[in-house]
Amino acid sequence: MLNRVVVIIATFVTAASLGGCDPNSSCKKAPGCSLKGLCTANEEKGCVAATDDDCKTSDVCIKDGQCSASDHACRAKQDSDCASSQRCKKQGMCQAYEGNCVQLTKHFDPKCGTSCREEGRCVMQTGKCVALSKHHCYGTMEDKPEADSVCRLRGLCSSENGSCVAASADDCKGAMVCKKEAQCVAKGGRCVATVETCKETVLCSGHGRCSIKDGACAVASNDDCKASARCDNEGLCTAKDGKCIAAGAMDCRRARICTKSKRCRAESGRCVK
Repeated sequence: MLNRVVVIIATFVTAASLGGCDPNSSCKKAPGCSLKGLCTANEEKGCVAATDDDCKTSDVCIKDGQCSASDHACRAKQDSDCASSQRCKKQGMCQAYEGNCVQLTKHFDPKCGTSCREEGRCVMQTGKCVALSKHHCYGTMEDKPEADSVCRLRGLCSSENGSCVAASADDCKGAMVCKKEAQCVAKGGRCVATVETCKETVLCSGHGRCSIKDGACAVASNDDCKASARCDNEGLCTAKDGKCIAAGAMDCRRARICTKSKRCRAESGRCVK
């Protein structure tokens, strides 16, 4: 009788050691194991991804590159996770970014929304938002910049060292600062104006902005103002604080506004009756 009991106990121990009472068996049989790597039982969380081995044979690893266990789930932790995935091979999403496989040059992180819109810095690296491609500067995954992008508005169309910059005249020529402000030359990473380009525009002939200040067409002298149509028409012939104003009766009396509308007296920088 004693020998029979010993045999039964030995059989039980052997079965247990071989996994006959595996606490993870129910998780391994559940769909979440093959789909999401949720193959290990956890007293608090239920079925979870506890090891990389849980993830490596799952659909999320094969399809999406989420092959490393982290915080009880399968995630893409390094580029090597993404490299063999269908998402990488078919869609070019081969870089690990915050647990997913993405194409960083065309990825737009919602956390970088403001800096992306204002500066083209659209993805996070080492704790700050940066620009990694022309697409970030364009504000779109397409090859044509958005109307409100830093490329279209300011000519900052090329990505260099994490920033959008104007690298050439081609970057500037399609930008609004070139069309409206004559800032068509790339210098120091931005589009700037030259005296020559300013003098060829209505900025100079119409408003006296014939000189250069900080890379933009600006009013710098009385001569700038006197060369403008607003001096002849409105008496705005004197430069002050970067603007052309009517500084006195002499400015007004020489202008058409005096002879036609009897506005021959200067007040608050304008010609009035």
